Amino acid sequence: MNLLAIVRGIWEKARGRTAVRPYRWIDHLVVLVTVGILGYVFTPAEAQGDCGIVNSINFPVSRHQFKVVQDFGAPSVRYQGRYHTGEDFFGGRGTSYGQPVSAIADGRVTYSAPSGWGRDGGVLIIQHTFPDGSVYYSMYGHMESSDAHPFPQRFACVRAGDVVGTVGDVRPAPHLHLEIRSNNPDTPGAGYSIDSPTEIGDLQPTKFILDWQTWLSPAHKWHLQLPNDQRPTAHPLVLNDGSMLILTSDRIRFSSVDGRVLWRIILPQPAVALTGYQGYPIVIYADGSVQIINMDASLGEHWLTHTQLEGAPLVVGDLLVFHTPDNALVAIAADRHSAAWRLENIPSFVQSAVSPNVIGLLTEDNQLISVSAQGQIINTTQLPEVPFMTAAQDGNLWVYSQNTLSEIDASGTWTKLIENLNGESASSAYLMTGDGSRYFLAGGASPILTAIDTQGGMQWQVSLPEVSGQAQLMTQDKALILLTTNGDLITFQASTGMMCSQLHIYGDRRSRLWSSMGGDGVLRLGLADQILGLDWKAFVGNCG
Repeated sequence: MNLLAIVRGIWEKARGRTAVRPYRWIDHLVVLVTVGILGYVFTPAEAQGDCGIVNSINFPVSRHQFKVVQDFGAPSVRYQGRYHTGEDFFGGRGTSYGQPVSAIADGRVTYSAPSGWGRDGGVLIIQHTFPDGSVYYSMYGHMESSDAHPFPQRFACVRAGDVVGTVGDVRPAPHLHLEIRSNNPDTPGAGYSIDSPTEIGDLQPTKFILDWQTWLSPAHKWHLQLPNDQRPTAHPLVLNDGSMLILTSDRIRFSSVDGRVLWRIILPQPAVALTGYQGYPIVIYADGSVQIINMDASLGEHWLTHTQLEGAPLVVGDLLVFHTPDNALVAIAADRHSAAWRLENIPSFVQSAVSPNVIGLLTEDNQLISVSAQGQIINTTQLPEVPFMTAAQDGNLWVYSQNTLSEIDASGTWTKLIENLNGESASSAYLMTGDGSRYFLAGGASPILTAIDTQGGMQWQVSLPEVSGQAQLMTQDKALILLTTNGDLITFQASTGMMCSQLHIYGDRRSRLWSSMGGDGVLRLGLADQILGLDWKAFVGNCG
């Protein structure tokens, strides 16, 4: 039965037509108009289903050649301070023009105009439907349509990687303007907005693509993304069943084991920490007060420690060590009611590392203050650069700076362990496992990961040209895990250095690294504004 017959039947029932009453010409006209309206309304939606569900996503141009030269949300002097609604990708002087532009994912074209921006080139918009049912639009600006690479027609299906045009010859230099939208499927827009782009439904393209590359991975189980690019104030508190409490400055979220937020508590004041106390989760506020969190989404007993606090705590045994607004270091005791010790004249620090014997604090001017677990300064050293710091197997502190790995013990004594290493200290990492094997990531322009056996000999070496950011090395089930603040997540076979799996999650300079392997086989990772749950067996593959 066709649409005309269906609508005619509905119309007849609505009018109560009988055998006595004839079907008049006005009835036929109403049916035809109704069919036209329904066809206009429903055809694009039905057609989008024919174009498939996104199962892969990538950048429209090569990231090896093209770099972002104007960020998402950046204000523009040329446009009276308006905010950039996308990202501009530039491939280099004299090389960008005419380069092919590909569809980022499967979808349906909703706008196609080779002169959509006039002298600033053509515009194409593609609608994409994702596995979770969400719909987004990728918009490509400053393009040209050519005989070799013509613009696809409106409502045409395109596949991920299909060439949909080329970079046009536009001002101030040929480049691609890429937007990700949650609305406006058929208007080119201006490329700039008086309002913040996120307020009008635009998303950061690089972040969107990298996130969805990870979420479409077979190892992905769930993700929890905080709104408006919020970052957790402290590391999440993982409960025994794998559920989590996540703290931002103004609220606590409780998530299920699969990352769904089940409830929220809006806090009465800013908070700095989440931790456990006598079997209960507690929140610690910036004014030093403490309150029990009830699992029915209410706040319970409340008490004072009479100490102002700032920043997330350092966990030193059963102590929580905080910096204070008046430049002191305070350790909240295990009873969470009192201070175990207080150390005056400690400036704010930008990096820290904790071992059983030594707390390392790096100030903004690269001064490394070493504090004992009992709250005494044991050493102060001025470093020429940002170091890498981590806890050593023997309870001391390792510091890597100026191509030298040193150890600081409980007395504050520095001992050089390995000299003449090669690697930028801020992006390097060092790990020693329980059996004495060592792994060293030499960061910089050409990062290299090296494994050293228990006798001190080099076991293997792997070049990692695209890895960057502050790094963390971990081991799990005979696999070596590398995680960086720029979003690199790689597993290696610890015995051979074979790379087994790799993801690139969105990260940035503000990111803090957090990871936790649960008894449920899920690797939980915290980076930027999201917490990610990966099926460890699926992700590690043959490394495990």
